[in-house]
Amino acid sequence: MSDGLGFSLAQLRYFVVSAEVGNISEAAERLCASQSTVSSAVMRLERQLGVQLLLRHHARGVTLTPSGRHLLREARDLLGRARNLKARGDALAGGAVGRLDVGFLASLAPFLLPGAHRLARQRYADLRLTFHEEPADRLAALLGEGRCELAVTYDFLAGDARFHALAEMPVHAVLAEDDPLGGSGPVELAALAARPLITPNTPDDIRHAEKLFADAGVPLPRVIGATSVETVRGLVAAGSGFALMHQRGRATTTLDGGRVRTVGIADDLPPASLGVAMMPGLAMSGRGMAFLDVLGSVVPAGPSGPAGPPHPALGRASP
Repeated sequence: MSDGLGFSLAQLRYFVVSAEVGNISEAAERLCASQSTVSSAVMRLERQLGVQLLLRHHARGVTLTPSGRHLLREARDLLGRARNLKARGDALAGGAVGRLDVGFLASLAPFLLPGAHRLARQRYADLRLTFHEEPADRLAALLGEGRCELAVTYDFLAGDARFHALAEMPVHAVLAEDDPLGGSGPVELAALAARPLITPNTPDDIRHAEKLFADAGVPLPRVIGATSVETVRGLVAAGSGFALMHQRGRATTTLDGGRVRTVGIADDLPPASLGVAMMPGLAMSGRGMAFLDVLGSVVPAGPSGPAGPPHPALGRASP
């Protein structure tokens, strides 16, 4: 019995990946297939749909045609629904077997990812974790495209995704070890604001810093942006300014040999909830539940304790 479609999900996937990377050879490498297989599959899809999807440029890859651009979103949506169906089957089976793609907020990954990876290998030998370290906007895209089942992030960065909190993380200041402000207990933002604020250079991080200072009624100081948490810490150790972080590292020595210290904030600022985000309507797979078990053992509890045990359904929406 024929379904009347004439094309397969594999053909759609080959088309989507080829369109996204803009090159058949690179798409074939990503898909673990031969170039001829990918090229032939896309051409068959074009014949079956009756439209040209890609323009082939000699030695310059491929670009979408107007028709291809219109159909790309629908192809992504259909593939996402197929992954959703597979995830629901996995959830029913409850097996922690196979590959799981997990997004990590880039500023959180150095603190949590290594421990999660180590513990996952110990507890779930058949679970293959693939991690994606990205800024918040890219994490949202990975979830929306179905490339990641879960994303480890903060509640204020979860957007429209469903969010389950694992721990409440208060904000604290990171200062150079010899900074006199760090020697007498918690400091006020007003005192810190006399020097530059060093923060990861993403719009979300900067907006969050603006909100923290606005909540305290303190003008935002001059901002120095950096591309990684370790660069932020290195600049702080060098006396270039201070940083505000929710995550707390154990190491006080930076990569270049500088030293930092962590100091509490005297202002009454709300903590951030650290947890996992997931797209609404997506059922949690057995692999996802296994990862939540691992992450719950790695995430540090804040002063107020864990925000709640991981729940397979992730039923609580973000505020």
